[in-house]
Amino acid sequence: MTVRKLSPTLRLAAVAAALLSLLAAPPAAAAKHDDGTRVEVTGLVTDASGTPLPEVRVVLEASREVFSFRKFGRELRNTQRVAGLSGPRGEFTLVWPWNDYYNHFELVAGVPVRTKSGERFEVLARLDVSRRVARNNPMVANLVVENADFVRTLRAFVASVDSDDEQRIYRQMGKPDRVEERGVERSWWYFADGRMFRFTDGDLVETKTFDPVEKL
Repeated sequence: MTVRKLSPTLRLAAVAAALLSLLAAPPAAAAKHDDGTRVEVTGLVTDASGTPLPEVRVVLEASREVFSFRKFGRELRNTQRVAGLSGPRGEFTLVWPWNDYYNHFELVAGVPVRTKSGERFEVLARLDVSRRVARNNPMVANLVVENADFVRTLRAFVASVDSDDEQRIYRQMGKPDRVEERGVERSWWYFADGRMFRFTDGDLVETKTFDPVEKL
């Protein structure tokens, strides 16, 4: 019997076809929920030591994961979100109406941060729960925020903004990159904007401009 050898071109095509079939394969976890089922996603938000973090925004992101020939890799499409706040003990519960179209799920914890252009969402923790949410109802997952000091520092700063001048600058510029305090004097630095505002007892006493710099 004569065995024909594949040409290098055909061998490359065969390998590429096998690779594409693997990349395009559906997720291994099969859904056990019927369309329309209200799937509960519940858990806790804590810092690294296990201390609960209340009033943190928790988001369940549901997407369709597909293989993109343009990117030659997987990509997420048509992302939908449901969100809520963690409670006094860091607890949260979200409800997702099951739809077989979505096959990729991530839990995200974060806080809103005021900026000059509006508000951005600072992501503090992210967890892929695709397999668990497909198999369990309710599904339990805990989110651990490694940089909990960011949350505490942000909240302490926002709580300290009480004078009319401070509130006006905060609305205009958002959260400063650095805050320096010396007795009754406070300086807010905005490096990317090249501006510094100095307050004494809450009254704006100096505005300084400089060449914008990247924050170190």
